[in-house]
Parts: sequence; C-alpha cells; structure tokens
Amino acid sequence: MPFKQSDIGQGSDFEQILSRILQEKLYEKKMDGVGFQDAILLVFKELLEFSDNIVQDFERDGKSPTVACKSGCSYCCHSLVYIIPIEALLIFQFISINFTFSEINALRDGISHTRSLTTGKTVAQTYALKHELPCMFLKNGECTIYAIRPSICRSWNSLDANTCRVAYDSVDYKSSVNVSPVRNFIFGTTRSLFEQFSEALLFQSKTLLLHNAVSDCLDSSNPLGLWTKGYNVFIYD
Repeated sequence: MPFKQSDIGQGSDFEQILSRILQEKLYEKKMDGVGFQDAILLVFKELLEFSDNIVQDFERDGKSPTVACKSGCSYCCHSLVYIIPIEALLIFQFISINFTFSEINALRDGISHTRSLTTGKTVAQTYALKHELPCMFLKNGECTIYAIRPSICRSWNSLDANTCRVAYDSVDYKSSVNVSPVRNFIFGTTRSLFEQFSEALLFQSKTLLLHNAVSDCLDSSNPLGLWTKGYNVFIYD
C-alpha cells in the first residue's frame, strides 16, 4: 500500500489504516487455520515489518532524513528500555527458537546484573551507571534480536551520532538527541495500536522494563498461552 507524507501527518488516519490492516491480517490467518494465539504474534511482526518498509521508503526517497545509526554504534543500547507485553512475548518466542541453553542462561545473568544495579535507584542514579548497563541483548556492539527489536528501539534513532556520544558521556540524565520524527511517529503509532488492541481484549498491556518482562516470560511455562487467556503473566513494578 503506497503512503504519502501527508498520510503520516494525519495521525488518526494512519492509525486507522494500521487498524484495518491488523483486522484484515488476523482474519486471513483465521481463514488459513492459524489459531489466534499464534496469529497475534505473526501479525504483530508483520505490522512491524510493514511500518519499517514505510520508513525505508521515506528515507530512500528523501522525504525523511536518514538516521546516523549503524551497526557497531550502540550508545542508546545502554538505557533501560520499556516495552509492552506483546513485544516481550515476541522476543521470548525468538530466543526460545534461536538461543542456545547457555545463551539463555547468560540472559538470566544479565537480568540479575541489571536488577542488582538498578533496584531502588532514581532515574538520575541509574543514568550515571549506564556504562555498566549494556542491554542484555547487546553482543560485540550488535543487537542479537535485531529482527524483532522493540518499537522503542526502532523509533529512537538519532540523526547525529555525535550527539549520542555526548549524551552517553554526560552525567545529566536529561541529555537528549535529535531523533527521526518519522520513525518516532510510525513505530510509536504501531506500538500504541497493539497496546490498545491488547487492552480491549483484557490482556495485560501496560509498559514493562525489558529485563523484567523477559524474566517473567522465562519463568512461565507458557507465557503466550496464558496471556491470550487473560492471565497475568507479567509482574509490574
């Protein structure tokens, strides 16, 4: 489906378009015999890819500035990230398929490390520790779950790598970078749609810290199945 910059400018219109695609894709999966439990993650991933294609088209055509982010640049991967439950479940599905037993144990160690450094800390205190808090999915400067990375990681992309370095070196937690407005809007809208969709179905939908959400999934026997039945899989703190 072609998009114009004017479509992006109309927030409610873009959300309505995404909502229609969501319903259509869920119906297609149902007609193909895919159960809702499996369909919801498939559709979420497809809409993330759909949104990503829009962003790539805009940047390729010069309708949106190209971001400075590239492989090996990981300044922003030293922040506490908040995600929604369906993102945690997609990540859990990915690591269950692609990670080895030892890699999953390493994730558990990373979760424990993050908790030990951040529990009871203020935002400012946590920010001061960012050099010691690389994302547990960061390895050799690259994201090991890049294909299904959370919406916030897709949207918070800088237009100037130097400002990222300055913010990373700064002790001021209010330091900011100039991010891509198009990426921020598109992926923010996609995330908001699934948050609302989950809430409407009475599924857990509030934001969670990444490391806590992954931990909750690892500690559950069937997080996706329980979540889609309305059980509380995630412990908010």
